[in-house]
Amino acid sequence: MLAEGLSAEDAEYFSTVRIFSNGSGGYGSGVDDAVFASDTWETDAKIAENYMSKMGNAFGTDLSRWGATIEGVNLYGKQLSGTDVAMFARSSNIYGMISSDDPFEYFGGLALAVRNLDGKSPDMVISNLRDAKNPRAEDAAQFLAKELRTRTLHKRWVTEMMKEGYSGATTLSGRINNFWGWQVVDPNLVRDDQWQSFAEVYIEDKFELGMDEWLEEVNPSATADMIQRMLEAGRQGYGDARDAPKKARPGRMVGLG
Repeated sequence: MLAEGLSAEDAEYFSTVRIFSNGSGGYGSGVDDAVFASDTWETDAKIAENYMSKMGNAFGTDLSRWGATIEGVNLYGKQLSGTDVAMFARSSNIYGMISSDDPFEYFGGLALAVRNLDGKSPDMVISNLRDAKNPRAEDAAQFLAKELRTRTLHKRWVTEMMKEGYSGATTLSGRINNFWGWQVVDPNLVRDDQWQSFAEVYIEDKFELGMDEWLEEVNPSATADMIQRMLEAGRQGYGDARDAPKKARPGRMVGLG
């Protein structure tokens, strides 16, 4: 920091700061909206820079500089660089890796930033506290894979979502969007066959649940959203579900833009 023009006093103070977040009154990492607006970027560097900018306010012991940033110096990036492991705790059976956009937005945002700083994502670890008598650390890719297999892509779970009508269809679409979020922020956690499974279960009706008719009745826009996201994954060079959405009825392609 001295080499970048900071005074000795500022350099000494900011070198001690270890807590970074939004500026006071601010909210959000800026990752989720940018990830979903995938037509506005071709590389994830733009998202990483936005994340570090929004989350790079320093909160140290000097209250007169509470939430300060340094013009022209990526202090948060300096602290993130060299990170080997990032950890995120899950203590609820209700929420997983793709039940909302928060995990990929914040936990995944760390991986995205470190990869853009150092060229490699850190090891992503879930502190699994769901069983208080058996806490354990799990590889995030494995944790996500189990969530997909036992919930998101499981026949019984999909059947229960169908009972919820419009909101159930919205939930299915949301899971694909959040899975896409992980694809962008840390491709190491996502497998091509998982994309294909989404297409087989949600679009091709692998379980013969009448998905096509049900979606047409309760929320046809959810179908468009899901197909659009899969096609966009293919356009961006992600996943192996590029052909499956094209098998949907032509009418379902209307309005994808």
